[in-house]
Amino acid sequence: MIEMSALDTYQFVKAMIPRPAQKILEIGCGNGYLSLELARDGHEVIGLDRSSDIIEMAERTRAAHPDTSGLGKLTYACEDFGTWASADASFDLVVINRSLHHLTDLRSMIAKVKRLLTPGGHIVCQDYAYDRLNDQTASWMYAMQQLLFLSGLADEDPATTDDDEQAIEALSKAWFKRAEDHHLNRFEDMLLTLRTAFREQVFAWVPYLFVYIGNRIRQVTPEQERALIAFLKNMEQHQIAKGHMQAVGFRFVGSVSM
Repeated sequence: MIEMSALDTYQFVKAMIPRPAQKILEIGCGNGYLSLELARDGHEVIGLDRSSDIIEMAERTRAAHPDTSGLGKLTYACEDFGTWASADASFDLVVINRSLHHLTDLRSMIAKVKRLLTPGGHIVCQDYAYDRLNDQTASWMYAMQQLLFLSGLADEDPATTDDDEQAIEALSKAWFKRAEDHHLNRFEDMLLTLRTAFREQVFAWVPYLFVYIGNRIRQVTPEQERALIAFLKNMEQHQIAKGHMQAVGFRFVGSVSM
């Protein structure tokens, strides 16, 4: 799951980088895969995360991959972006990967991102909009989780009641309660803040729930896991494209005016 999801993100971010040898900041670097791969492409990269455990994982990821020729400078730092200090206009690209929904004081944080970017610099954001989960999307998510459980490929039973319709409703309520308990940012607030601060270049709805569902997969070979996750992702993309379900994942690319 980590490999496939991170690879997809890396390929997207790489396609958005206009030229080589950029100075890049990743906010919420997680396991460090994206920052590492960008450094392996020759960019100078700083990966921030406020969790010391996550930074340790990122360092282990780095140690597990031998250095390549042309490797750019890579630094991981256990820092909260809100209090982290860096010179204005010091980065060509800022990546916010599945952490925008967690940022407190959203407008202030995005204003800080803008200050850190050079004129013409870019922000690449990949995130999810919890508040876009509707009945169709919740039903699809429940169906995929239930199929995995009934097939013995997941340990957790999503059916909290014998009535599937009631179970879907319970799943949806639990989804929104988790979001509210963690004070996650709503989609319209995130998008408006991004569009106000940056000149929009790319906006797209993308699969996200395949990650959420795929993390439940158990007792399969790596080949089976890869095939299942690819299937979930492809089917989610198909459902979104056909208008059968509402996407919760999105990507935004914007730039700072010259």
